Amino acid sequence: MKADPAQHDRGPEDAERSPIIRVFLYARPYLALILLLVTLTIGLSSSRYARAYLMKPILDNVLLPQQELVEQGEAPSLLKNIPGFGELSSKVPGTKLAPDSSMAAAERKALGDAVMESLGQIVLAGIALILAMPVLIFCRSYLLVWILDRVYVDIVRDVCAKVLLLPLDFHHSSSRGDVLTRMLADVQSGHGAIKLLLGKLIESAVMIVVGVGVMFYISWHLALVSLAVGPAIFGVVATFNSRIKRSARRRQEKVGDVTGRLIEILAGIKIIKAFQSEADERQVFREETQKLFRRSMKASKNRVLARSLIIMLTNFLTIAMLMLGVMMVLTGRFGVSAGDLAAFGMVLSTTYGPIRRLANSWVLLVDSQASAERFCAILDAPGEPEDPPDAVRINGVHDRVSLRDVSFSYGREPVLDHISFDVEAGQIVALVGRTGAGKTTIADLLMRFYEPSSGSISIDGVDLRRIQRESLLNQIAIVTQEAFLFEGSIRENIGYGRKEASDDEIVAAAVAAHVDEFVDGLPDGYDTEVGVDGVRLSGGQRQRITIARALLKNPAILIFDEATSALDSKSELLVQDAIESLLGGRTVFMIAHRLSTIRGADQIVVIEGGGVSQCGTHQELCKTSGLYRELVDIQTAPDLDLDSDPLPQPEPNPEEEDG
Repeated sequence: MKADPAQHDRGPEDAERSPIIRVFLYARPYLALILLLVTLTIGLSSSRYARAYLMKPILDNVLLPQQELVEQGEAPSLLKNIPGFGELSSKVPGTKLAPDSSMAAAERKALGDAVMESLGQIVLAGIALILAMPVLIFCRSYLLVWILDRVYVDIVRDVCAKVLLLPLDFHHSSSRGDVLTRMLADVQSGHGAIKLLLGKLIESAVMIVVGVGVMFYISWHLALVSLAVGPAIFGVVATFNSRIKRSARRRQEKVGDVTGRLIEILAGIKIIKAFQSEADERQVFREETQKLFRRSMKASKNRVLARSLIIMLTNFLTIAMLMLGVMMVLTGRFGVSAGDLAAFGMVLSTTYGPIRRLANSWVLLVDSQASAERFCAILDAPGEPEDPPDAVRINGVHDRVSLRDVSFSYGREPVLDHISFDVEAGQIVALVGRTGAGKTTIADLLMRFYEPSSGSISIDGVDLRRIQRESLLNQIAIVTQEAFLFEGSIRENIGYGRKEASDDEIVAAAVAAHVDEFVDGLPDGYDTEVGVDGVRLSGGQRQRITIARALLKNPAILIFDEATSALDSKSELLVQDAIESLLGGRTVFMIAHRLSTIRGADQIVVIEGGGVSQCGTHQELCKTSGLYRELVDIQTAPDLDLDSDPLPQPEPNPEEEDG
């Protein structure tokens, strides 16, 4: 079975719809298959009720007439005419003709023939049901699973695509645990609404409709009595609706907290062990999971209580209806026979099951609405600002990069306050300042991860907001302090920014970044797997791979954000050499705490108090008082060299050695 899943197109009106309705809309591309599913469900439901209805002809047309023949002294024809049962039939009491029989022989023969004919028809119907039901069950179950899995894939794809499009502000303001819970647990729970709809809700609704029709066909008097339970059941559902929704939402929020705590433990496991805090972390996690348990039990209590009341109502009405039916048969009222009552009881028991499932499914549907609301919030979150219609493309930096009165704030307190400076094409500019001064924020603004609160940043006189985002990012590469690698091979990580790059180009970038110096010693060379987060390589090796990745992109603008601050002296020298091979002819922004890495910069911009406090070359700034000179004095204090690390380094860890 093949089908191309249609992308779920979201319009502005989607945000106004109920989250559950929005989840159901994901099934629209598969409407034809859903109609086939409903058809199969109708066929299966009809087969089930046909099986239950067989009790009427079995009782009225076979067992009771046969019992009458036995009472009249006629041999039980059901046994006599079946091969191998002749001897048994002669031993059955009452098999000899009674001399005072009140039924004529011809009548007895006609009745016996009618019994055998009815029995034959019942056997044929039973065989047909035996053959048809497994086929219907298989086709319906397989089709249901196929549709549900396709819908789940569509939802996960949309949520993941939206997360990738969300601005950094969203990711910085949201915990990883909460986002991960929304993308996995909440999507799974919200997808459960589709599963309930296409599975239990449709099946239960079809079976109820067919079952009610069969009950009215057998006895409309008994059917009316049986339907009295409906309003009571849905009254229970309505009563517990808001309680279940509220408790489910609180439970999912706590799931996000627990997931976030677990991610934090895994990320900081080395620090936890170093400070022997395993017991403390275990206790905190135990308290978080205990809170989750209490919220889960509160949600479960409401669901179970509603379900128990529904079962009580259906059981009460079933017993009451059967007692009423017995009275009708005994008094002969409304023409209800024993076969009618037996068949009605079978149909009723078959119908009350779907009624309970329908009510319980509605309860679960309300429970899943909280999850649907949480992942729909991601789908509704504003994405990156769209390019204006007149946005232009750029092919490099030919004149300068200019910041004019740029201000920015993550919250109430401003990070940047009316910053202005120019960087000529091909220049190396260093951004220096204390931690939290806003250096990395400037880099983020250059890449349009954020928009300035006021002022502008321009390239060759064109405001970044008028440059196509794709075109801008094609001209920029960044090397960060955290040398992040994707799980995969060294070759794949170097070529990440240029999927179309040839092997020769990848190797050339690796040689320029000194990656070849350690790759040649690896058994699989460039096909060596780096592991999760590059764990199989040292810090210096990972950083050189990220530099090769930036070099392969061949950008016009390079941003180095503390690219060597986390490395030991040996690794820093190798990485610094790789950086120098990357600089030629490019406009470079270098953010550094180690002043030894920026002494040769064409321009050093000192960020202080949210603004530019100093600007000049290393030699110029060293001759004047100010923050830069203060930082130089700190790093050139007795026993320290400007060209060395700020603090004496311990013996290198063999696991961190390159190569």
